[in-house]
Amino acid sequence: MKRKTSKAFVYLGASSIHGLGCFADIDIKKDELVRVWDGKDSRFIPVARAHASPQVQLIKRFGIRTARGYWVPLDFLRISTGWYMNHAATPNIGSDDGDVTYYALRDIEAGEELTMDYRLMDEEYDNLDRDEVVPASARPKTRRRR
Repeated sequence: MKRKTSKAFVYLGASSIHGLGCFADIDIKKDELVRVWDGKDSRFIPVARAHASPQVQLIKRFGIRTARGYWVPLDFLRISTGWYMNHAATPNIGSDDGDVTYYALRDIEAGEELTMDYRLMDEEYDNLDRDEVVPASARPKTRRRR
């Protein structure tokens, strides 16, 4: 499906979910692409190298964990707004590629916080495990555990 790209900008603001969050500056229609990530704004760090790094706490706290390592911002001082996106079990944006291309799952109003489901970011690793217990009934059925 060819999706229209939303003209919305994403801005950071105080979140009722956790800390900072991403918010839409104008209304976004269902199925419109939402620009929250810069595809050149991340790098992969294998687990062993990440855990040996002096920045290990930063990597663990803000990185996207996979079975083999972490996706982290290329530069923690200059990162895309998407790195601040909060989790919701019923998110309003989703991804077909599980990477940097996100689209509206429903109409989103201006000023509404954009959320994604962290559990869908990696088939082998649940990105909520390190922060909270996810009920078995909420886990995707195809997830493999290690």
